Amino acid sequence: MGRGLSKRRLGRIALACVGLALAGLIAAFTLRPSPEAYPTLAARTGPPTPGQLTVRFLGTSTLAFDDGQDVVLIDGYLSRPGVVALLTRPLRPDQAAIVRHLKQADIRRISALYVAHTHFDHALDSASLAKAYGAALYGADTMAAIAAAEGVTAPVHRLASGQPSTVGAFQITPFRTPHAPGDVAAGATAADFRIPARARAYPEGDAHSFLITHGTCRILIVPSAGHPGGVFDNVRADVVMLGVGNLSRQGPEAVAAYWRDTGAATGARLVVPIHWDDFSRSLDEPLKPFPYAIDRFDQTMKQLTALAGDQIALRLPRAFEPMDWSGLPAGGCA
Repeated sequence: MGRGLSKRRLGRIALACVGLALAGLIAAFTLRPSPEAYPTLAARTGPPTPGQLTVRFLGTSTLAFDDGQDVVLIDGYLSRPGVVALLTRPLRPDQAAIVRHLKQADIRRISALYVAHTHFDHALDSASLAKAYGAALYGADTMAAIAAAEGVTAPVHRLASGQPSTVGAFQITPFRTPHAPGDVAAGATAADFRIPARARAYPEGDAHSFLITHGTCRILIVPSAGHPGGVFDNVRADVVMLGVGNLSRQGPEAVAAYWRDTGAATGARLVVPIHWDDFSRSLDEPLKPFPYAIDRFDQTMKQLTALAGDQIALRLPRAFEPMDWSGLPAGGCA
């Protein structure tokens, strides 16, 4: 009798432990930090003055720079297929979503599109956007392979590190920088790439950051949180758009080195985190970080806030809204 009760108790304890473990696993993949816990950039109100630069964040590392004459886009990822599609289905650009989100961002033209690297969350819609808007497309050999697979006949301009190109009043200089460590999607080779393709088939290609100069404003975009070393030692920027995806997985020392060699090294007075939002969520929904099991955005922001101190403003961007830097020490961009 006593042994039977003991076995039943052990069974209940084991079942309770399994239940707790399962609950913890579910929580880890569903609960996530709130972006509302951190300072956010205000939206600029009123129409821009002639020639004034308007910068909008369209999720992940997709950024639009508009001066009223030209629009320069960094990366093209607006379709944002859901997690089931990303895991199980070949991907194609969602034309309805692209049109809807460009309208929401008040983008009516695209002069040039620069692709940082060719994982799906940077390149999925890039060739389609360039083709639809007649935009000059800049990228690596892998971007040329994706464009060819999508039937784009216009040439893809190859990125050369340190070599600027000009689009109207914009000057865009690419810098070869590492992708964040721990890439789980090696992708197909450029020669083997076919459309439609599963998320894991999109090759990384060469990864780049970009310095955009417009008048006296200098903005550095670092889409992927790989340690750049001394690449930016001689680069000066007013604003750094800093990719922080999976930065928490690299450890505090790596985070400090990344900050030192990007935001701090360039003398920036404003750092805007990008590539922090869950790219499997539609842009029709509010931006949210990844669940805790995938990335600890809260830990990243806590450390970056401490590193920024009182010297550098650290602000999250809002989706679609023109960024207002007027009350921030953004140097030549203010």
